[in-house]
Amino acid sequence: MRCLLVILALASVTGSCKSKPAKGANGITYKSAVEYNDYIVSRQTTLMRNIMTLVEAAQSDLDSAERLLDKYVRQTGAMITEIKGMPPYKGDSSLRDAAASLFGFYQKMFDRDYRDILHLRSEQDGTLTETEERIQDIVRKVGEEEKGYDARFQNAQKAFARKNNMKLKENEMQKEFDKKMKTDE
Repeated sequence: MRCLLVILALASVTGSCKSKPAKGANGITYKSAVEYNDYIVSRQTTLMRNIMTLVEAAQSDLDSAERLLDKYVRQTGAMITEIKGMPPYKGDSSLRDAAASLFGFYQKMFDRDYRDILHLRSEQDGTLTETEERIQDIVRKVGEEEKGYDARFQNAQKAFARKNNMKLKENEMQKEFDKKMKTDE
């Protein structure tokens, strides 16, 4: 199965910014901009791992992949709730809101688009057919839609980093994800 999703420019941060701790409805206190950003990035990393696991499962067992989708839809919903429970950081909610929006896209993608692809694959007769074309159309549509969500998140993250004197660096998980997805194409 081809990679259906590319998560671009995940970042973790270095350095620290001292400020008044912010406690959110999710019960977590963020003592620095780094902690705030890393909270979101850690959940995004989990999503990348979930996608890699799903792609592997879909290559050999569509029923197992379907069960994973059920789990990932619930898990992503919980992540959205956690992120929405984050307070604005120093009055700025743009990173939190962009992350919640991006994660909402992933939840919909798991529940609708990936599920549709699994169902189409289960109907496939092993030859290049109209079904394969429909799968490729879904993949293209998801990829295009994702670009907008991802760009908004990246822009919010970069602005957050600038505002809080943080230096962003590429998440090592992103490299592993990109390599894995390239080999599965």
